[in-house]
Amino acid sequence: MAEAIVISLSAKLGVALSRSAGHSLSSLFGVRSDIVLLRAFLQHADDSRRGTDSLAAAWVRQVRDAAFELEDVADECCYLSGRGHGLARDVLNVGAWHALSRRLRKARERLRHLTAAKEQYGIRPLLAETDDHAPFRVATTTTTTTTDVASMAERAHFLEKEEIVGFAAHEARLLEWVAGGGDADPRRKVVAVCGMGGVGKTTLVTRVYKEATSSFECAAWVSVSRGFTVDDLLKKILKELRRGGGADDDDDYRSLVQSVRARLGKRRYLVVLDDVWDAQLWDRHLRHAFLDDEASGSRVVITTRSGEVAKAAATAGMTVTLEPLPWPEAWTLFCNVAFRTPAPDRTCPSHLQEVAASMLERCRGLPLAIVSVGNVLALRDKTEFAWRNVRDSLVWDEGSSDLGIGEAASILNLSIDDLPHHLKQCFLSCSVYPEDFLVKRKMLIRNWVAQGFVDDKTGTRTAEDVADDYLDQLVQRSLMRAVVRNEFGRAKRCLIHDLIRELIIRRYREEEGFSQFAKCKVTTTDSSVRIRHLSVDRCEVDRQSVQKAASLRSFHAFGSDVDALFLSRFRLLTFLRVLYLCAIKKVVGYLCATKKFRDTCVP
Repeated sequence: MAEAIVISLSAKLGVALSRSAGHSLSSLFGVRSDIVLLRAFLQHADDSRRGTDSLAAAWVRQVRDAAFELEDVADECCYLSGRGHGLARDVLNVGAWHALSRRLRKARERLRHLTAAKEQYGIRPLLAETDDHAPFRVATTTTTTTTDVASMAERAHFLEKEEIVGFAAHEARLLEWVAGGGDADPRRKVVAVCGMGGVGKTTLVTRVYKEATSSFECAAWVSVSRGFTVDDLLKKILKELRRGGGADDDDDYRSLVQSVRARLGKRRYLVVLDDVWDAQLWDRHLRHAFLDDEASGSRVVITTRSGEVAKAAATAGMTVTLEPLPWPEAWTLFCNVAFRTPAPDRTCPSHLQEVAASMLERCRGLPLAIVSVGNVLALRDKTEFAWRNVRDSLVWDEGSSDLGIGEAASILNLSIDDLPHHLKQCFLSCSVYPEDFLVKRKMLIRNWVAQGFVDDKTGTRTAEDVADDYLDQLVQRSLMRAVVRNEFGRAKRCLIHDLIRELIIRRYREEEGFSQFAKCKVTTTDSSVRIRHLSVDRCEVDRQSVQKAASLRSFHAFGSDVDALFLSRFRLLTFLRVLYLCAIKKVVGYLCATKKFRDTCVP
């Protein structure tokens, strides 16, 4: 990620240099040579995130801050250069150019101090890979070409069934409970699928849901998550059941319950509530919306990490508990992912079996972890040296005990570290979306292009085409799940697994100055922290808070209290690139005063 910042800055300095001719910004030429050296070091530091000691890590953080300051200067330079010409305009701009020159001199002085500190404290990049004691660098052992990646992405569309290993008995039982005709009891029943995070609950239920929906008159799939409100959940259920129908204006619990009942009527329905955390949700709040019609044979399926939730909601004897995969199934899944060849040849060569087994043991039978490490290895040379490097990079987070998250964190982080800088920057930026948010393909692409994450210097291809390929690569690496595909098999709406989302939020906060608030009142921002990306989910946002975030690059508001007066503050944010307002009405006319928008979305 650090390297990506410097690459982006280098490109912006090129634009700034071309536009600032004739102004007192000759220092930009010197900065460019500094950037070349910084990029060389930060490439090593970025690729060896876990192999870098605390001193080097602190140095990298300071260099990143300096790069951010230079990026702000370059952006301001581009803005001033594009404001037009004429005597009056030039007179008005003189003060701004002088202020910009002072900022640039300070930034260059800071870079010189950092360079001297690197020498003084002996901070060095990684040793060459020929050194047996060199720390692991994830990105250098592969010789996989772009053609290889594209070919694997095509084959990935046909791997879904083969990558679901060890669930055959559970799938058959669940399908019988949900849609089977042999059940003599036609009453509405609640089925629970329980297991730790990453064990495959949603994957299993997705397969059953796709196969069973034809047996029902109506169906709905709703992601619940931890931050739900009952009213919002009922509205989501209504939206799924409506499927293109007119909007419902109900806004209180009783009216919403009645609306759900009216939608369902006496029809046979299937409703999936994915990722339920509250043991009282079903019995206290939702049960009243789903009448127990003795003749319908309707089903409600709940997935949860909590045995308490399953016990409270499920019909007696109708709980499927998923455990980590036993060794034979885990090995089969690993080989299916790591060796993407025609099915009969998906076996591990003898010279790799020992190192493969040691990595698989660390996955502890967790399918999400197995698929993640398998995807990394699929792009590696099939040599013992390359695979041992991957294995040696796995350092467990022993401090976390959140239902298996700690044991999976290292492997999931490995998948993120393995991304090329352009993909890593795009993927970490997905932190802005709320939990269980189905993000549209077009929204992602526009966001990445607007923030300058996409290399569009590719001949005749547009930046949107390149970003389209970025998304396909992230889906192919199993970091994003294509929930809806178009007629060509490409992702149309995507979702990020909860565990992966938690990791990238932490990374994005550390590396890009990201702040996120959910279901709260945002009253202030810490002036000592340079916030560059802000996301608020169902929050009341204080107007002064945004004004203080002078370096803000993107602002996303999902169902939050944002009015016209609040939006007028955006004219003070020079560097804002992306503004996304969800469920906000009658505000478009107030956006014109903002200087630098590249992407504005008011759905």
